[in-house]
Amino acid sequence: MIILDTNALITLLTSNKSEAEYINLVSFLNQNKEQSLSLPMPAISEFIAGDNNEARSLALLKPNSKFKNLDFDAKSALNAAKVYRDYRSLPKHKKTQTPHQKVKVDIQIIGIALANDVKTIISHDKGISKIVNELGLNLSVFDYMDNNFFEQMHNESIALTNRLQ
Repeated sequence: MIILDTNALITLLTSNKSEAEYINLVSFLNQNKEQSLSLPMPAISEFIAGDNNEARSLALLKPNSKFKNLDFDAKSALNAAKVYRDYRSLPKHKKTQTPHQKVKVDIQIIGIALANDVKTIISHDKGISKIVNELGLNLSVFDYMDNNFFEQMHNESIALTNRLQ
């Protein structure tokens, strides 16, 4: 299962379809089309807060064949709290956090992912990547705006073309 973060959802639903990040995101989704796609409720909430298209916003809340909605339930809350405690206990993160909100949306999304056995989070948010990497969580984070991925895809296409010739 793959989770889309808010920024990935924004790119997928509102970006110009000829922009590189949209193409990269769709390419990744096509490469992983056997995986189901899910949207965590905190990401949906963030999207709706900034969306001026009420019909689209309401459609995201209804069950559909493209996305499974994942709630921030008790299991997710416990996972998020553990992630927060583990991350804040790392030596370089012991300073007090401002503002006083402890379980931010990034950590809620990670908690939802862990609670639902998600394998990949699609996000351009460096905070999510940093937390996942520093804690060594069993999640991969795909940054669809990472230029290295563009180059890797291009090089793989060239290599495949050369092998076929």
